[in-house]
Amino acid sequence: MSKNKVFYLILLCLFISIVMKSFDVIRMIANVSCFVFVLLYVKEEIKTYTRKALAILSICFLFLVGFCTFIILKGQAVIKDHPFLTGWETIAIVLLIIVSINTCAFILRKVSNRLKRLKTDRL
Repeated sequence: MSKNKVFYLILLCLFISIVMKSFDVIRMIANVSCFVFVLLYVKEEIKTYTRKALAILSICFLFLVGFCTFIILKGQAVIKDHPFLTGWETIAIVLLIIVSINTCAFILRKVSNRLKRLKTDRL
């Protein structure tokens, strides 16, 4: 399957997941299939890593997901309690989500590049 098709399938699954808020089963199926499509999208890049590098990336990913979730939840609570942001809560929350996800993606990209460099240095 080409990367373009997989990319559009990922977007379709995310759209279905957002639209079907009241149907938990359909949302769960869309989320799981989105995860599968993401794995298909990065399949060629995953093949270049060793098992140790994949383990390190997986642990880093799980840690960053937990950290990002914590930052978003605590940030939302702080934003709602702060009087300066009255009327701007939605924009502030969207910016918080964008910044925290971009920061976690940046860290994961740096770790990934470092692991790739270590592999090429040993060869």
